Amino acid sequence: MIIDNIKNASKYFGLGKGFEAALTFLANYDGKADEKADIPVCEGVMVKCRPYMTKPVEECSFEAHEKYADIHFVVSGCECIGYAPTDSLTIVRTDEAKDMVYLEGKGTNIPLGPGDFMITLPDDAHMPCVKQDESVFCAKLIAKVLL
Repeated sequence: MIIDNIKNASKYFGLGKGFEAALTFLANYDGKADEKADIPVCEGVMVKCRPYMTKPVEECSFEAHEKYADIHFVVSGCECIGYAPTDSLTIVRTDEAKDMVYLEGKGTNIPLGPGDFMITLPDDAHMPCVKQDESVFCAKLIAKVLL
């Protein structure tokens, strides 16, 4: 897992061409991300606009992916993303077609605000959409990078 601000995106270009393309797209994004949309960036990289209201942690769940890395980028609003190593949680179910592993257990909530991003890899379970102090509207882009 990596947490940083988009102004430092170029520090992570060495992770590979897919990460460089995704982070460059996010760093140059000038939209609002307040409508749901999927944006193809290049082969192996898709960006999903996902606006939502943040929720209490009890209403959120852990997920992980085996084929894709996620880059969660907050455009506006704020959220916490729960984090835990996948091997510290219990697998509830998997959906190979959606590249989703659903897990349960305890983790650490990490606050993200506008301009912040979190990169999660297959061993990084993450729980998006968690409210910080109160539920707020969060406009977020999620780059899916094929590994």
